[in-house]
Parts: sequence; C-alpha cells; structure tokens
Amino acid sequence: MIPERNTVIEQRKFLCGYQKFEIRLDGELEVTFKRFSTHNQFKFPLWQLNPSPSRVKFAQPGAMIGAIIFGICCIGIVGGMIASKDLAIAAALGFPLFFLGGFFWLSIWNFQTKSVNASVFYFRQGNGQIRIWYERPDTNAFQSFCESLSKKAEDAWNNRPIEPAPQSLAGELTALKKLKDSGVLNEIEFERAKAKLLEHAEQRRIGFA
Repeated sequence: MIPERNTVIEQRKFLCGYQKFEIRLDGELEVTFKRFSTHNQFKFPLWQLNPSPSRVKFAQPGAMIGAIIFGICCIGIVGGMIASKDLAIAAALGFPLFFLGGFFWLSIWNFQTKSVNASVFYFRQGNGQIRIWYERPDTNAFQSFCESLSKKAEDAWNNRPIEPAPQSLAGELTALKKLKDSGVLNEIEFERAKAKLLEHAEQRRIGFA
C-alpha cells in the first residue's frame, strides 16, 4: 500500500543531511535521519507528541560574519597569487590560503548546522522534540504534512491507552501482573495474591469491612 502524500515527508538540507517522517497506520511516527556518518531510525506513539508546534527561527550571526571575513581574506590571497609573477611568493601564499579556507568552511558548516528554521513539535513529557525543516522540500508538502501530523497527534491523544486507576480492582490486578511479568512474583505467589484481592473485593461489595 502506497502511503498518502501528506503522511510522509522527506527533507534534505545543505550540510545538515537528510530526514524523513512517516505517520504510520498503527498510530506511530517513524523518524529516519542521516547526519554525515550517523544513520538513525526510531518510532514512537503519536499521542506522546504535542499537536501544537512552535515556529523556531534562529540564525548564527557570528558564524556568518566569520565566513564573510575569512572568505574576503581568501579572495584577497587568491588575487595576490594571480597578480604575483614570482612562483615562490605564490607558493608561500598557499599555506595561509589553505589555513583561512579551512576556517571559512568551518564557519559555513557552523552556520548551516546550528541555525534553526523549523516547526518544532515537542513531546508532552520530557525535553524531546522533532524539527520539521521549514518549507522543505516545498511549501505545500511542508504545510500539508504539519497539518496532518497535528491532527493525527491530537486524535491519538484523545484515544490514547489509559491504564486503570491503581486503587481500582483492575488497577491492582494490573500491578500484580506486572510484578509477575518482571519476576518479582512467581506463579503461585501471583495466584495467591490475586485470590486475596478478589476475596477482599467481594467482601467490600456485600458490605463487609
């Protein structure tokens, strides 16, 4: 089955890599991202996501200013190398050109990777977040996916699995089963505790203390 267009988005950004978000039919969001040598993929229930995103736009002016300064210096050195008719001088200028060129690309890399221009969806609990790069790959695909993600996250929250209250009989039985599954209680101890709970519940139902 081919997924709907507004439930999948693939994004690429210069020096920032690739990321893909897919709203799955089982109520989970699958995230894939590649950053240079890092490739990670994970998924989580949509109800854990706050359906109201925040627009975050933050640039790194220091990195851009550095790139401009180092770029001008590199252009000046290249101009000097071209104008010079002495090969020894041109060769000597090669080292500072290489040095400053490295700082130029480092500044560009910092500007691209540390600047933020995205719609950010936060997790309801904790400090987690996912960033949908703004208007990538295009405006329509971006807006359509964000709207779909917001609606699906809100629907998932309204239909989220809710555990029984701990003070209820169902809650107490669930807690006992967790103890059994974790190995704290063996089968005999679990059945004995379960029978005792049911007996107390029956007594409370007919009016005994």
